[in-house]
Amino acid sequence: MAELFDPVRGTSEPGRLWSITNVSEATPDILSPLCWSVWGRGLEEGVLWSMYSFGVVARREIVMSDDPNDLKTAAIYGRQAFNVDAVRRMVAPMPGVDPNDLERDIMGATREGVPKEPARPWRIPIILVKMPRAMLRTGSELRAVYEDVRQWWHRDVFEASRTGRHTIARPIDRLHEARDRFQRIFGIHCKVRLQLQAVQSALHDAAAKAGDTSLATRAFSGQGNVREVGMAEDLWRLAQGELTEEAFLAEYGFHGPNEGNVYTRSWREEPAPLRSMARSMAARQNYVSPRAREEEAVRAGAQAQAELLKATSALGRPALKFVLARARNIVRNNEIGKAGYLMTLDGCRAAARDLGREEVAGGRLAEVDDVFFLTLEELDRLVEGRLPDASELIAYRRGTREEYKRMKLPSSFEGMPEVTTAERAPSAGPGDEGDQITGAAAGGGQVKGRARVVLDPNDDVELEPGDILVCRFTDPSWAPLFTLAEALVIDLGGAASHGALVAREMGIPYVIGTGDGTARIHDGDQILVDGQHNVVRVIERANRGG
Repeated sequence: MAELFDPVRGTSEPGRLWSITNVSEATPDILSPLCWSVWGRGLEEGVLWSMYSFGVVARREIVMSDDPNDLKTAAIYGRQAFNVDAVRRMVAPMPGVDPNDLERDIMGATREGVPKEPARPWRIPIILVKMPRAMLRTGSELRAVYEDVRQWWHRDVFEASRTGRHTIARPIDRLHEARDRFQRIFGIHCKVRLQLQAVQSALHDAAAKAGDTSLATRAFSGQGNVREVGMAEDLWRLAQGELTEEAFLAEYGFHGPNEGNVYTRSWREEPAPLRSMARSMAARQNYVSPRAREEEAVRAGAQAQAELLKATSALGRPALKFVLARARNIVRNNEIGKAGYLMTLDGCRAAARDLGREEVAGGRLAEVDDVFFLTLEELDRLVEGRLPDASELIAYRRGTREEYKRMKLPSSFEGMPEVTTAERAPSAGPGDEGDQITGAAAGGGQVKGRARVVLDPNDDVELEPGDILVCRFTDPSWAPLFTLAEALVIDLGGAASHGALVAREMGIPYVIGTGDGTARIHDGDQILVDGQHNVVRVIERANRGG
């Protein structure tokens, strides 16, 4: 009998700082053991290879540590958590990247009295040679790998799911191939994210010197031609009958609720959530199309950039112009990289379910989705006949998954977190009007409206004109919903996260990284979202009856 253990329970030494703010947006649902088999190795090795290409680490340092406290992320009670201390140490030698800025963007603030990371002066000459060259090549490298992944996904995942014809016969081999593709494109995506971080830091510093920090957010908005705006526009075309559902799925079918988790179902498998959003768009009167929103955001962003350049000294303007020009490509590349790795995750999902069906037919699994409760290494053994009875292990992990789902973790914690099982904060009473909430990042103007609190992305959401979307997290599958909302309030995320980026591109006011907004705001409350001052205020509580 296999040992009863759960690879996503996690462990941490005391005092180590973890955050679920950004990575939980990437993997919002409870991780399954198979999810962690893909993300754990893929993310760690992808980050290490990107650091090697920048010259930050030597080739001999591209080794996954056996100590989870040294890894950049960990699975803790089923949630992917970001190792803030380890990542600070990693980026410290990089010119233009301040560990304090990185922590501020992740956490919303920087801890007082954090010791300075150990210097690595012997790496500086290597970084100065390798890093500029790697940065200049990142865009073309990403686009080449993305195009290869896109063709692979369309041929071997989307079309194969309809025809049953696969380039690689065995599902277990397809699963390994998809994980390897994830690691490759995620490593390039990491390089884009680090450049995004450097650009944000440079804009923040320039705006601070100009005496108006809000200029940084406004100047970073409206880069234009972002992939997710195109997806929302195509869904609008689908809603208007200008595009067929099959054509839409052939381009975007790898998206879906909680799409960063392998365990879930994409639109390719289950298009019902897609149809629900299309119906909501079709029913909306005076709907402003996503491209029209984007065009307005581009105009506002250009005006903010002009203001920032005018407020910058003549000596500093050439460098700022370079940063603003880089911002446009980096924002677009960030979304391309994300789309690419999401395609590889859908490839893992498809191969895993094919493997599950094969193992059910062979009598080794009871249900198709049992496959997600085994690691990839365990699945190798199962296929080879070296895991003869996995049923007790699967039952145990199904039980721990239910346990983790009942847990509520803080957005950041040191060591193993203290958890609660409360779904919401205590119900608000009649005197709670005026409750004020802040976030880790904000942008846009000021909007009043009715709060629509969405805790499960699988739920049908009917947003009326003037409604404000309040949710725990967002991923790319939420982008079409953004166009139906007047503003966004999001528990998890920061300045560089998906929700903030897409909101900026569509000109939607937002406050993100509230931590507990979905607990303190109730469905139907009248709220004020002030993106300029990073404030959400409850104006009037909804009448919830007696």
